[in-house]
Formats: sequence, C-alpha cells, structure tokens
Amino acid sequence: MKRVLNRSLIAGVLMFSTAGATVYLTPTQRLVAKEDALVLEDLVPKQFGDWKMDPNAIAVVPSEDTRELVAKIYDQTLNRTYVNSQGERIMLSIAYGGSQTRQLRAHRQEVCYTAQGFQISSLQQTTFEINHAAIRGTRMVAAQGNVRIEPVTYWFTMGNTVVQNYLDRQVAQLKYALSGVIPDGYLYRVSSISLDASEAFKKQDAFSSELLAHVDPKLATRLLGNVGK
Repeated sequence: MKRVLNRSLIAGVLMFSTAGATVYLTPTQRLVAKEDALVLEDLVPKQFGDWKMDPNAIAVVPSEDTRELVAKIYDQTLNRTYVNSQGERIMLSIAYGGSQTRQLRAHRQEVCYTAQGFQISSLQQTTFEINHAAIRGTRMVAAQGNVRIEPVTYWFTMGNTVVQNYLDRQVAQLKYALSGVIPDGYLYRVSSISLDASEAFKKQDAFSSELLAHVDPKLATRLLGNVGK
C-alpha cells in the first residue's frame, strides 16, 4: 500500500512539474529534424535470415477513427507480414512520430485493438530480452471470438528512452521540456496468430532480435533506446 502511494505521489509531482515546465519552457527545437528522420521503408529489410516479407498477406483494415488518430500521431508507419520456411507468420508494425508532445503521445495498443473489436486478456507490463537488450514493454492477447487469437508484444520509445508506463513518459517529457526539446518517438509491435501465447512470445522475441540485428544500426539504436547503445 505504501509503495502504491509513493508511486502516486511521484506521478503527481511529475505531472505538475511537467505542466510547469511546459508553461515556462515551451519546447521549440525537435530532437530530430524532419530531414534527418530515418526512412522506415528503406531501413527495415524485406528479407533476413529465414524470414521474408509475405506480399500476399491481407492486412487488417483499421477503423476510420483509428486511421485519423494514427495520422495525427505518426509521420511514418510500416506494416508488414513476414513468413519463414516453416510457414510461420509474424506481423510487424513500426511507427515513427516526430513530435511526441502531450497531445500527440503514442497510443497504447490495448486501446487500439479494443477499438477494432478485439477482447484483451493477459495484459502485462514486463521485461524481455531483444538483441541482448533488456526491453521494458507490454504483452497481451487480443481475440476476436474464437476466430482470431493474436498474442501481441510492443514497446514505445520517447527520444532515446524506452518508456513503459505513465511515470516513464512523465520523466522523459520533463527531461526534454527542461532542455527546450520536442522528443520524437517510435512504436514497435509484433504479433502472430497462435493459441499458445507463451510459445508465440518466444518466437516474437527471437524474430525481433534477428530483425534488429539486420536493420540499419541507427534505427536499431533508436528502437532499443539507451539500452541498445
């Protein structure tokens, strides 16, 4: 109980500190200039190891509201499905937002999936190893009845930091506000269709580790945050 109260107190202090910093120190400089932004389509390989992009994959079309929200938050989005020689498929989504302000902060995937009609279960914030880096991210299982069971792994970065929860985002926002900088950020998400969530998460971690070993090093560092340096 005491620990929960302490976390609430810290979050409250950070909230008011961030609000104050926003009033007196309005960020004007972007962390990464638009012309320096990394082009996802060019830097993420379509084939690596035993995986290759499946050109025949049918994408799930998001609702109009979701498309509008994504357009406001992100400057770039990359959505692909990869298949290996065993016929296993993993869906990849990477999105980049050049201005991660209070209004346009990256949205949580459980909210996005729920808006698409999925039921969310086994939602947990946890730490997993990706390409030798300890990533603090989120796992969940999204389901549309018994037709589609989709274990999902995702994480966010804000600036050079992986942010897992509200407190993380407040700390990062305050740090950049005090520096007069508007942070950018990434969403990294992988998912697959599977009835065995535990096994699916293992395969997703292995896929992500291999992928991030093959992408451009600059992009890998941004996706892994400081832990990837």
